[in-house]
Amino acid sequence: MTDPKGCTDNVGDHKTATSIDPSLVTLHETLRSLKNNNGDGLEIEAIKAKIRAQLPAVDTARQLPHKKTPSGRTKVLHMNYMHSQNETSVDIEREHLRFFAKIVQQLGLHLEILTDVSCQEEVKRELSKDNYPTLNYTVIISQTPASKWAEDSVEYLQNGQIAALRLLDNDLLEWAIKTGRRERWQRKMSAEKLEDVLRDHHLWILLGMRVNELKTGLERVRAAQAEGQKVGYIRAYVEGGNMISAEDAEGNPMVLVGKDAISATAHIYQLSDDDVRKVIAEDFGLENIEQVVCVEQPGKFHLDMGMLFIGNGVVILNNSSTALKDAVEMAELVPCDTTEQKAAKLKLQHSLEEDAAKDLQAAGLEVRRKALESEILLYNFFNGEFVEGSDGLNYYITNGGLKEQEKIFETLMVKEWQVVQKVFFSPQKAAQKSLQDQGGVGCRLKGSGQ
Repeated sequence: MTDPKGCTDNVGDHKTATSIDPSLVTLHETLRSLKNNNGDGLEIEAIKAKIRAQLPAVDTARQLPHKKTPSGRTKVLHMNYMHSQNETSVDIEREHLRFFAKIVQQLGLHLEILTDVSCQEEVKRELSKDNYPTLNYTVIISQTPASKWAEDSVEYLQNGQIAALRLLDNDLLEWAIKTGRRERWQRKMSAEKLEDVLRDHHLWILLGMRVNELKTGLERVRAAQAEGQKVGYIRAYVEGGNMISAEDAEGNPMVLVGKDAISATAHIYQLSDDDVRKVIAEDFGLENIEQVVCVEQPGKFHLDMGMLFIGNGVVILNNSSTALKDAVEMAELVPCDTTEQKAAKLKLQHSLEEDAAKDLQAAGLEVRRKALESEILLYNFFNGEFVEGSDGLNYYITNGGLKEQEKIFETLMVKEWQVVQKVFFSPQKAAQKSLQDQGGVGCRLKGSGQ
């Protein structure tokens, strides 16, 4: 398909090192058949052992991913530029490109843009305007269009290499994530209601499997390899927005990983949660599994949509208690499917936020609760990127909202928490359209130090 400006939106499915291994799918089919037919226990255990043997060897040079806290000192922002057929979407993509270019130029950063040939001239034409006379940027050409969500498919490691996600069978991954949610959420609602929530996850809490569905890492991998970079592969299914690389109060490295990623990987490879933590620790060169913190997603498909790690062991976590109270009151005043669904969804979200708070506190982190997002008013300040300007000061780039909301948030970041010099907000209308599409500034940008 081609949009009015000639930019395509089909993501190619090419044979690469991330190709799906059919043997893993076949083994799971055999395991499922044996369980359903009350198969021999020894045979079941033998199949499980074969599945565990499918876990690849370490392939990431045991390097930490770039930190997402201010201490990461992000100097480079990576984005993907693509279009769809919808003219409104075209405008949103251009709006974000202009916004990112403006901030990168102002702060003296470097902007790396991955785009396909059909959009290459448009990018260069847009950035050659008088608005960006000193912009430092690079355009990397992909064979086919890449998803605009640059955050989720790769990690930039501290040694300058990248690590990408391996592709899995989509049905197998969906089963694994839903199985994990079923086990964790079974006490929050009736079994019948839980099955409704899992089936209609797009109406409740979306499954975080966009990278696998869209194969978004393939073009980034090709681009890196074309430049002579070594590419490793992450063994756990951890989309970038569901992992936050950071540090504790003493400055020791740690990563927060959403429980969807932990339990999905555990089910796919027939491992325990601690086994998965060990896998992640090995991949990223962490000394022990306590540095891999399993965190319930706070009513969101990714951690970075409901929490913000501001550094040195301090995490800002969403607090939907007021929104829940208002929704329950509305459902009582105007009972109907719409109001009751909204109240039920917020009840689940609030419960998951409480679970996330307990997980973070159990890991020794300081948790501060703030309502910094709203699906009704369409703003989300959790989702963004910390960067270090050429002046050596820290800044934060996030999604725009109403001016009053922006002012309150910037006061928190600059004066109360004292973590940045200034907050940059994307244009409000573009931010709202992007959030309706299940992603914001923090999903469109990926930071690195070089």
